[in-house]
Amino acid sequence: MAILKQTYFKVVVIAAFLVVFLSATHVANWSLQTFSPEPVSFRAPYSSAHVDPSTSSGSTESGHFGIPPMNTREMVCDFFPDTSNVLVIVKTGASESFARVPTQLVTVLRCVSDFLIFSDMEQTIAGHYVHDSLQTVLSSVMEANPNFDLYHEQKACVVDQQNCHIEGKQGMEFDAWNLDKYKNVHIIEKTYKMRPNYDWYIFIDADTYVLWNNLAQWLGKLGDPSTKKRYLGSVAVADNLYFAHGGSGYILSQATMQDLAVNHSGFANKYDTLAETSCCGDYVTAIALNETVGIGVQQSWPTVNGENPYTIPYGPREWCHPIVTMHHMGSEDISSDIFYEFIAPKLTARRDDWDNLSEDVLYIHPNDISGYTQWQQDHARPLHMMLSVPAIEYEAHKSFEYCRKMCDGTPDCFQFSYHAGACTYHKSFKLGRPVAKTDNEEDRWISGWNMDRIRAWAEEHQNCQDPVWPNV
Repeated sequence: MAILKQTYFKVVVIAAFLVVFLSATHVANWSLQTFSPEPVSFRAPYSSAHVDPSTSSGSTESGHFGIPPMNTREMVCDFFPDTSNVLVIVKTGASESFARVPTQLVTVLRCVSDFLIFSDMEQTIAGHYVHDSLQTVLSSVMEANPNFDLYHEQKACVVDQQNCHIEGKQGMEFDAWNLDKYKNVHIIEKTYKMRPNYDWYIFIDADTYVLWNNLAQWLGKLGDPSTKKRYLGSVAVADNLYFAHGGSGYILSQATMQDLAVNHSGFANKYDTLAETSCCGDYVTAIALNETVGIGVQQSWPTVNGENPYTIPYGPREWCHPIVTMHHMGSEDISSDIFYEFIAPKLTARRDDWDNLSEDVLYIHPNDISGYTQWQQDHARPLHMMLSVPAIEYEAHKSFEYCRKMCDGTPDCFQFSYHAGACTYHKSFKLGRPVAKTDNEEDRWISGWNMDRIRAWAEEHQNCQDPVWPNV
């Protein structure tokens, strides 16, 4: 099983083949794992239900445009879990679909029983039909609505979308975001009309990666999906509303889908106007589910996860939680030995021009807060209110080396960062990301890791006795 480190019996590791029509030169490595050396109900189905109905004769095994020939696909999918009761729904946009969907087709979607792809434009990609999710949005909402300018421009484009928008890529991304918030509820409604007989429906973005063995085992523990309403995801908050973050993926049970789509037929149009003033489509989805079905999101983090391997935290709070999804995954990133594959080889005592995303405990100047942001002032450790302050804490803001001394002397500190007089440490460890270089030494981001502490902790906790599944 792929969790936040490499554990459990590995069934097979398969290197995905080169995707010739992508610009990426290094393609996904795909690891399929399970608890048991004797997998139960493993199969390798490949449904033709998602093929473009206007061009297909029913076969999906042509092998062109990067889709593997039958014998290769069967070999890759030999140890794939039974997903015949799960429908995968991928959301994308016409401005990005040809850059992202092909990677999904040869990795996440390669062995699943059935899937649907929705966008903001009808397309065909590598022989797979892409549905227009917005064609049923109320015309009164579309008319004179600048959010739909991109939708109309895409339909009018007579060449590929990239060339139609080559001079306005940054603005196009903003327009695509505004258009995206209308999609989710319509995708849910259309999905159930087209595929009403699945136990589980998992909705993902085109850059979401799914670890199928983990998902299959988790869903098998959740009870009868035909009677239990489920709305599972990684919780985000906006305007005091809790909703499942769309990029992490969210899961609806048959009971939820049936109630929503059958007992509240046509519900999607009721939220077209709301979408216009909302932040995002996953937010609108949560409101629709709450108002129509009476269900709220069930926190499933970190199993349902919006991070990628470099930003996922590793430590006592997360270590034995199986991972089902990750987000912002490129074709180079797809693997399942997450910690030892991606992170351990890259950790070092110090990395300049780097933010390792430390955020648990913050130290600033205890007597002069004028140069700090309001957020830093609000979240800093209140040293000025403490009767006794250890020197390593009192001086942590002075420099990177003082920050390191604080971390070395703090038992639950695995990593830390220093930037502009602020020292922050973290109780888990992660790699993080680069930041812009600067000639101003005071403004430089520097990150550090307590390598001995991390190594000792990881070795001590190498084996998880039992996986920690979400308490839902």
